[in-house]
Amino acid sequence: MTEKNKAQHPVSVNKLRHHRTQSGLVLVMVLGVVSLMITLLVLLFEDQHHLVRKVANQRVAEQSRHYAMGLEAWAVRVLHEDVNRLVDHADEEWAKFGRPNQDNDDESEEFSLDPSLALGKEEQEQAVIDFGIDTLEVTIEDLQGRYNLNNLVAKSKDAQPPVDQKRIFINLLEQLEIGEFTEDRDQLYWDLVDWLDQNDTSQSTGAESGEYQILSTPYFAGDQPLSLLGELRFVRGFSSDMIKKLRPYVVVLPTHNAKLNLNSVRPEVLASLSRGPVVDMGSVLAFLARKLQPGFQGFQGADIESAQTSVNGVSPASAGFVPNMLQVNSQFFQINSKVVLGDYEVCTRTVVLRQSANPDTLSDQSITVLSREQDSLCLIEEYQESEAEASDNNEDLR
Repeated sequence: MTEKNKAQHPVSVNKLRHHRTQSGLVLVMVLGVVSLMITLLVLLFEDQHHLVRKVANQRVAEQSRHYAMGLEAWAVRVLHEDVNRLVDHADEEWAKFGRPNQDNDDESEEFSLDPSLALGKEEQEQAVIDFGIDTLEVTIEDLQGRYNLNNLVAKSKDAQPPVDQKRIFINLLEQLEIGEFTEDRDQLYWDLVDWLDQNDTSQSTGAESGEYQILSTPYFAGDQPLSLLGELRFVRGFSSDMIKKLRPYVVVLPTHNAKLNLNSVRPEVLASLSRGPVVDMGSVLAFLARKLQPGFQGFQGADIESAQTSVNGVSPASAGFVPNMLQVNSQFFQINSKVVLGDYEVCTRTVVLRQSANPDTLSDQSITVLSREQDSLCLIEEYQESEAEASDNNEDLR
């Protein structure tokens, strides 16, 4: 349009410009709506992907837990079928359950979770159904081969801590080289006793809630028996390294008078029954070496006196031994299972109480689940954040 025409038709020119402007705005809006729709679609697909993954993980986790519970039920049945409960030793079926069976000529009796070996035939091809399980592991552990920390306090609320139990605990600390001086070990003992007893009154140099309340992260003393060994990390003075050293030798059981099974006790724990300091463990090691003799079928009740005599030999002062601490059977066991499905794994640790040791009443002997720990990382003692926090608090208390 020429300048003359523009001058003659100004309204038409303005309408044309306005139309072009509107067309541009519409285009921008359309592009914006399309971009928004694409973004929403991407987000929807991403959410759907996460949902599918979440549901799949939940399904695998639930499936793994069902397998773990099945392994636990299997182990409970093995414990229940133990005919002779008067003596429990490492050569019984429950102790070999899930572990490699050595020197066994009867292959059909060997334990195996591999269906291809279930019939004990190596050359014949077997039809195997793949359930997608990478690992199935289960073992049964005798917990009464370790010293029960809850023995350190009396059952009665106002009763004094048992002196003999203190001696056992101090002896064990000395052998494991926990605490540099005698005073350090005494301090650990009193701190633990104050954590375990049911009152809020400090024993000797122990620590009660008042000492824990002044920490950077305050909390109360337990004032009750331990339920898990990991709780030690909250007790003043107990570091993660100490707990790691103690773990193979101590246990937490819901009783104040748990005895030790002579057939599963460690030499350090047995020697700790001396009423004097442990100087030479030779007599205890010689006594326990009898388990290596061919055909050994476990220590019997008559062997307890010989075990006590060996304990007398660890102290040159013949200080004697703590009485009523030995037996040859067990009531507390831990079932350890592990299930791996692809990238997902579940580990379960179940503590059970097996009642009566009378073989004549086998049908009446119940097995009770006392506690069950389950995690997907199969961690036993790694409590990174909690331990770091507790470690800081213990540094403050020192």
